Amino acid sequence: MNDLALGREGTPHLASGSTTMQGRFFVVTCFGLVFLNCLTFLYHFTGSTVFNVLSNSTSLLLILWSARHVLIANERSYFYNALLTLACIFTGASYLVNFGAFELSDGLKLVSIYSFYVAGRGMAERVQPPEKRCIYVLAALPLLFKVIGHTQVYTGIEYPDVFSYFPNTNTAALYFSALFFALSPWFGNKVLVAQFINAAIMNRVGPALATIISIGLWSFFPLRPQVFVALILLACASVAAYAVGALDRLITGLNAIALIWSLDPSTVARMSTKQLIDLTGTTDMSAFFRVTHWTNIWQIYSSLGIGGILFGYGASQTGVLTVLPLPPHNDYLRVLAEYGLLNFLVFAIFVFTIVFSLKDRAAKTMYTVLLIYFLSENLIDNFTSMTLFFCYAGRFTSPKWLAHSPSSA
Repeated sequence: MNDLALGREGTPHLASGSTTMQGRFFVVTCFGLVFLNCLTFLYHFTGSTVFNVLSNSTSLLLILWSARHVLIANERSYFYNALLTLACIFTGASYLVNFGAFELSDGLKLVSIYSFYVAGRGMAERVQPPEKRCIYVLAALPLLFKVIGHTQVYTGIEYPDVFSYFPNTNTAALYFSALFFALSPWFGNKVLVAQFINAAIMNRVGPALATIISIGLWSFFPLRPQVFVALILLACASVAAYAVGALDRLITGLNAIALIWSLDPSTVARMSTKQLIDLTGTTDMSAFFRVTHWTNIWQIYSSLGIGGILFGYGASQTGVLTVLPLPPHNDYLRVLAEYGLLNFLVFAIFVFTIVFSLKDRAAKTMYTVLLIYFLSENLIDNFTSMTLFFCYAGRFTSPKWLAHSPSSA
C-alpha cells in the first residue's frame, strides 16, 4: 500500500500505484453524488417523479456503500464506532416508540452522517484526482441549471427564495460550503475567499454571518498580537457597516425576535401577514417565524412524558404537530424534539468532537460554518452537502491522513 506523497505547497496527492479499496470509496462516493445531482437536475427541470425515485434510490445505495466500508475499514475508531452504534440503537428506539408517526427515510438520513464519517475515516489513505473533478462538476450543475432551467418542484408562495434546484439560498450556500470544505486540502485558505464570494452571491445574512463568526472564532486561537489588530479592524468594519445600513436586516430581525417573548405561538399563527408587518415594522418575517416556531416546538416536546423526552415525538412530525406546518429550521432542536434527548446527546458529542479533531485551519473553519448553520436551517435533509461534509471530515481527522498532511492549525 502506497502512502500519500506531498506535492507543491504541501498539498497531499496520490502516490503512484494501483487503486485500492481506500481510494475507491471516495471516488465512487463522489461519482455517485454527481449522478444523484444529475437526477435532481432532471427532476426539477421536468417535474417527473421518476427522477425523484431514482435519486432517492441512489442516495440509499450510497448509504449502503458507506455502511459496507464501515464494516471493512482497517482503521478502527472505537469512539466513533460506538457513537454510530448508539445512534442506530436510539434512532431505532425512537422509531418503535413513535411507530406510525416516524418518517423512516428521515431517520436513515440522520444515521447516515455517522456512517459516512466512520467510512471516510477508515478509508483515508489516498486522494484520487477524479474526486476533485467530481467536485467541480457538482459545483457546475446547479449553476448550469440556474442558467438554462426553472424548477418545476419548488413553486408557490412557500418558496420565495429558490436558487437553482435548492429550496432557498441558505441551503444553496451550504451546498457550496461543503464543496469548499472538501477542496480545502488542495486550496487551503483560498476556499475562505471563495466562501465570502459564495455568501455575497447568495445575498443572505445567514451565510455571511456564519462565515464571519467561524473565521473569527478560529483566528483567535492561539492568541497572537495579530488577533487584537484583527479585532480592531472588525470593530471598525462593523461601525462602518452599521453606518451604511448593511446591518439593518440583522437589527430588524433581532427586534422582531424580541417581540415574540410576549406572544403565544398560536396567537402569531392566527395573525395575518399585514398584522405581523404592522406589529414588527418589517416585511422580513424569517427570524420572527423561526423563533416563534422554535418556541412552539419546545412547548410540545417539554410537555411529553419520559418516553417522549428520551425518544422524541417522531421523525418529520414537527410540521404535523406544531401550529405552523413547517419543519424546525434548527437541526439541533430537530434532533432533540423528533428523535429525543438520547439521540441529541450522541449527535452533539459527535459533531463537536469532529471540529476539535480537524487540524487544517481552512477545513476547521468551513466545518464550523456547518455547525452554525445547524442553528437556523434543515440541513440534514440536504443529502449531498451532508455526505461531503462528513465523508471528508472523516478523512481529514483520520490518523493516517494527519500523519501525511501538513497542519495549519
